[in-house]
Amino acid sequence: MEWKTRLTGLLGCKYPILQGAYARLGDWKFAGAVSKAGAEGCLTASTSRTPDKLREDIRRCRDASDGNPFSVNLSVGFCPHIDEMLEVALEEGVHTIETAAYNGDKYGRRAKEAGAKWIHKTATIKHALHAEEQGADAVIIVDLEGIGFKNVSQLPTMTTTTWAVKQLKVPL
Repeated sequence: MEWKTRLTGLLGCKYPILQGAYARLGDWKFAGAVSKAGAEGCLTASTSRTPDKLREDIRRCRDASDGNPFSVNLSVGFCPHIDEMLEVALEEGVHTIETAAYNGDKYGRRAKEAGAKWIHKTATIKHALHAEEQGADAVIIVDLEGIGFKNVSQLPTMTTTTWAVKQLKVPL
């Protein structure tokens, strides 16, 4: 079966499935395997720790994914050397940059200027709408059931998804 969705069209993946960033686990091996299988693998920049190591990991991920697309996650406030990490990802031709946790506008704008897609991961619809207004190509909303940092305004998945799809124009 061939999937044709707004997300597969945007990212160039076979299936409309995005790997989570998985702090400390989202390495090139994991992201490469996910992308090779046809979903969108996500290399977590903070797992690489340094810009030089990220460059090496991007190259390894590209080989492991058989050239299939993958993204690089930059968790704002948690990713060391975030500005340099973003530049390395862009220099290496990563097609999608994912920002997460806090306001990713600065990094999203830079990614889009370089011709990359920008996905922002957030905890609330309000912040997803803000990212859309700032030019995000897609958003991810992590609800109460998701792991990671929480926001007092978060809602359960079914409530958030139902409400968000009525308000957002970009893929969710």
